[in-house]
Amino acid sequence: MMERKDRKQGKANLILLEDLVPDNHILRKIDKAIDFSFIYKYLEPLYSKIGRPSIDPVILFKLAFLDRLDNRHSMKKTCEEAQVNLAYRWYLGIDLDEKIPHYSDFSKNYTRKYCKEIEVINSKGEKETKTIFRIIFEKILEEAMGRGFIDATHVYMDSTHIKANANKKKVAKKIVEAECKFYQEELEKEIDGLCEENGFKKAKSAKTKEKEINVSTVDEESGVFCKGEHELQVAYLAQTVCDCNGFVLESEVNAANLHDSSTFKVPFYNVLSNYCREKLGHKGIRSIGLDAGYKTPAVARAIIESGITPLLPYTRPHGQKNNEDNPTKMGKKDFRYDKDADVFLCKRGCPLTPRGISKETGYITYRSNKKDCDECPFRNQCLSKTSTTKTLVRHIWQKYLDEAELIRQTEYHQRYYRLRSLTIERVFADAKEKHGIRYTRRKGRKRVQDEILLVFACMNLKKMALWIAKPSPQKEVSDASDSFNPLKFLYILFISKIKNGAFQPKWLKYPILSIV
Repeated sequence: MMERKDRKQGKANLILLEDLVPDNHILRKIDKAIDFSFIYKYLEPLYSKIGRPSIDPVILFKLAFLDRLDNRHSMKKTCEEAQVNLAYRWYLGIDLDEKIPHYSDFSKNYTRKYCKEIEVINSKGEKETKTIFRIIFEKILEEAMGRGFIDATHVYMDSTHIKANANKKKVAKKIVEAECKFYQEELEKEIDGLCEENGFKKAKSAKTKEKEINVSTVDEESGVFCKGEHELQVAYLAQTVCDCNGFVLESEVNAANLHDSSTFKVPFYNVLSNYCREKLGHKGIRSIGLDAGYKTPAVARAIIESGITPLLPYTRPHGQKNNEDNPTKMGKKDFRYDKDADVFLCKRGCPLTPRGISKETGYITYRSNKKDCDECPFRNQCLSKTSTTKTLVRHIWQKYLDEAELIRQTEYHQRYYRLRSLTIERVFADAKEKHGIRYTRRKGRKRVQDEILLVFACMNLKKMALWIAKPSPQKEVSDASDSFNPLKFLYILFISKIKNGAFQPKWLKYPILSIV
């Protein structure tokens, strides 16, 4: 017999919200992973001690996490979902008879309170200012590190574009001063020392130049650029570093018209100071994987001087390609560099001697003798129709790139560089597909920075919660016939010391590749 059930609207039931949320729900795992009550301590100076009670700030930040967790990108839709979603109500700590905060409450509190920087004391006992979003991001990382989830022995760094909240048709020309490179002072000091040592004429200091760029009239802090052959884009650039397990360690937002190598300094040195060997012992950073955009002498020098192994990809040599008209055109690779004499040698053995150096770029100019080129049988293959001498350039820090190229040919590079596609690339894929950072609705670099930190904090928290909820693997019971072998125990201990980096011969510059 078919049953028909009538709807009973006014029936009173005695139920517990705790019983309605499944035990394996993701929000239960997140709630066990971290307690957000630490927010009160940092936000207390931003609230008045008199007046009406405010909305609990933890509830507002949990709503922001839920908005990013489910990729809604709209606080209004998240509040509407929280009105009917029992799991949301349980996680927020709001009973069934209580109202969900209005969707504008978070935005109003953000513009009035949460966007301001808060004075905190770091691990060194020094005072510094941070936003509440960076404090939350670092707190989640500390919790993950305390549980042993962070593996910073090999880190990976890359950048991704985030479309700005600006009309790309509203662009104007503007003349601005070119920013100094982060290594300019060190470069000029080294060039001055080289000029005095070799008797060169002292190079002129690099002048601050003005350049004309495109600027968005809607969001001036964003960057206007053309990516490849595509149309004009207005976006931000998120420079991000992650560890071997995919936890985001640092992220810095800049304008998208800046090159990767010029925005490399801040996130790299932040990660280096937070995950150095002095703090983590033998588990400090040993290598960093980067793409071709970072393959510059200055970046290679900064990494190697920090005691870290750079993992850089192969790049095709720059210069004119061979064609059908001139299939055997000689390039820089056809000249041998003599390190002791500081000259380039051609096929005939004629030298190209240094003639000058530029403080702006750091490149040394090498030029051949006109008499040698006039008598050379390879003249047509080496020089153009209008040239009378051969000119080559070499950067003052080229030795660091040469060292990175030697590392590229090792088994160590092959083993760890391939993990880049499984770590930082996957982080960007998840962030764009599942958490909505393809574009931003905020304007201004600082506000976009807060949004990116919130997204990556959400991703780290989700990963940590899922890892905590995993059942611990049961220890295998060994057979009674297996007796203790002291030689085998010492061998395993020795290998583990090498893997962890606690033991390494002084004469060996890079780790033992066949064991690590």
